[in-house]
Amino acid sequence: MHGAPGSRLFAPPADVPASLGVRLITFDRPGFGGSDRREGRTVLDTAGDVSALADGLGIDRFAVVGVSAGGGHALGCAVTLGERVTAVAVACMPGPLDEVPGGWNALDRRQRPAAEVARQDPKRAAAGVVRYSERWLDEPTTFLGGGTLDDRALLAEPDAGAMLAADVTEALRPGAGGIADDLVALWMEWGFRIAEVRAGVRLWHGAQDTRGEPDFRYLAATLPACRARVWPDAGHLGVVRHWREVLAAAAQSRR
Repeated sequence: MHGAPGSRLFAPPADVPASLGVRLITFDRPGFGGSDRREGRTVLDTAGDVSALADGLGIDRFAVVGVSAGGGHALGCAVTLGERVTAVAVACMPGPLDEVPGGWNALDRRQRPAAEVARQDPKRAAAGVVRYSERWLDEPTTFLGGGTLDDRALLAEPDAGAMLAADVTEALRPGAGGIADDLVALWMEWGFRIAEVRAGVRLWHGAQDTRGEPDFRYLAATLPACRARVWPDAGHLGVVRHWREVLAAAAQSRR
């Protein structure tokens, strides 16, 4: 599960999971890529989609991996799906606004008002995000601008840059509804407390991603028996350089 906007195309080169004996299944959350939009969805709703997908593929138990905004959805799967989930690995993810110290104040000048509206009128907030995000629809790759020094370096690499461009282009292909619903879901209460997540979550953070550092510190201290690691030279997209480590950690926890 990847961030917002993100699609099933956010994935490592095929030889990485193959060399680990991992069957990697990626999917589009509602409103992204090929998935129909579902307005009003919550972080916990993703678990139902994951369960249905696994059932359809004949998979009983599985690990979940979440990156960026996808991390909250992965934790929600761990809370909701119980013993079906064998391991949880998350990277460069935000925490819940109501739990991370200073979380609300860390929102930028555009997101803070939208998040406050979301708590009163989620549908109105989502409509506002859709209007604001329309600027990216003609050139989706402009969404990838900025970022940390290492994030920009990744975008300039032929393979990584092509994957990231394809990912965001596919995510926004049906419009901005998916990113709007994703952001509103993250701004709302998640439906569980971080301390309620199963023990043993693996957590990573890129040191260049200074905006995400408070979230990482809180998650590392609050997730029960969390095993956390900082990638010293990576940014928000650090998982793209560390796919093998993350997938191997998830695979090692299978039982």
